[in-house]
Amino acid sequence: MQMSRWSMQQLWRAAETAYAITVLFSLTQGPVYRLWSDSSSSLATSPQPSMPHVYFATFVALQLPAAMMLFQRIPTGWFRDRRTQALLALLAWLGCSVMWSTLARFSLPEYVSLILTSCVGLYLAVSFSPSALWRIIAVAMSLGLVVSLMAVLGRWELSIDIDEDYWIGIYFNRNSLAPVAAVALLAVVGVILTNTSWKNTKGAVVMLVTTALAVLAGVTLWRAESRTSPLALGVAIGALGGWVVLRFLLARFAPNTSRYAAAITIVLTSIVMFMVLRWIGGSATVSGETATFNSRGALWSLSWTGFLEKPFHGWGWMSAWHTPQFFKQGTWWAVFDTTWSHNGYHDLLLGGGVLAAAFFTVVLWFGFQAIGTHASLNEGIPSFLIVAFVLAAATQESFFIGTHFLWALLIAGLFLSSPSRRAIDGDLVQ
Repeated sequence: MQMSRWSMQQLWRAAETAYAITVLFSLTQGPVYRLWSDSSSSLATSPQPSMPHVYFATFVALQLPAAMMLFQRIPTGWFRDRRTQALLALLAWLGCSVMWSTLARFSLPEYVSLILTSCVGLYLAVSFSPSALWRIIAVAMSLGLVVSLMAVLGRWELSIDIDEDYWIGIYFNRNSLAPVAAVALLAVVGVILTNTSWKNTKGAVVMLVTTALAVLAGVTLWRAESRTSPLALGVAIGALGGWVVLRFLLARFAPNTSRYAAAITIVLTSIVMFMVLRWIGGSATVSGETATFNSRGALWSLSWTGFLEKPFHGWGWMSAWHTPQFFKQGTWWAVFDTTWSHNGYHDLLLGGGVLAAAFFTVVLWFGFQAIGTHASLNEGIPSFLIVAFVLAAATQESFFIGTHFLWALLIAGLFLSSPSRRAIDGDLVQ
């Protein structure tokens, strides 16, 4: 009877791990869009439901189990955590923005998606140990890369750009494929640093698999020819070096302040990155294409003037770029049609004004403090890298959105080191 109970527990853990892999793989979005691609060809004869409706329903169905399991596992004292309080305040404020949104019928589903994906990130943080989580991320990303490789080799429709010969895989856009490859590389780092044994056969298998994944991810990142993800990786690695140095110095000369090293590092990195981008953008010797990583400067200019129109309460979550009056302010120019600001920080400012940005900043500050207090540096480094990567990548793309794996991983990375989560380690999937 005891053996049966133990076997059922193992079966449940295996099933939950498979679910976590599936939901992360699905949140890379390409798999869901590919799943319904055949249905989109019959819109002329069967226009309802629309494809956005189907996508929304699919993502909701995939993420609901994570939300329900999270509510069952909320640790004691979780709501006293400053990160939790700031995140709830951010989500509550963005929810209120739906009421004054310039396009509420668009803001509401976007807000529901943001809530559910935030729940997925928190679910991952409270349900899995760091070592288990990095293995889950590695497998989820590898699925996307392997299927994309199959698509490229099989010459699936839209898997390769015909004119420039870069890879797109199953993601319809190289800037959606490249983040999957970049996160796979970070997952390899996480698996290696959190693996506890390398001397047995299991350790050898882990090393072999992670090496193969790193090679596949590196080749994919190279062939995708995206600027955003390599830039974000470089920023994350540079910030990590700064954190390690500052952490050492503070631990030696001001031990009581060493827990602030990660937060201080990310603030300094943000300032340096902002100044560098400003310098590149104003340099006469650098092309505008390089300065904005795909001619995004005009999009950001319009976003900024739109924010200045409604600086306190914003236009409503994700509604600005879908609202006709938004394009009547500022100076509009673009080489392509878009409904995205291509900057997550602008999305926050446009969606909820300065208050949304302030709440998000508080989440990051206390989140990085928590990363600085990880049980070990080997656990802290992968969390720091994934959060820094998402933050850097969001300067070029709208990654602070629901139903996107990078937002889920950002939340998971910020909350993975929760002291209250440590209190229930016995219930975690190891």
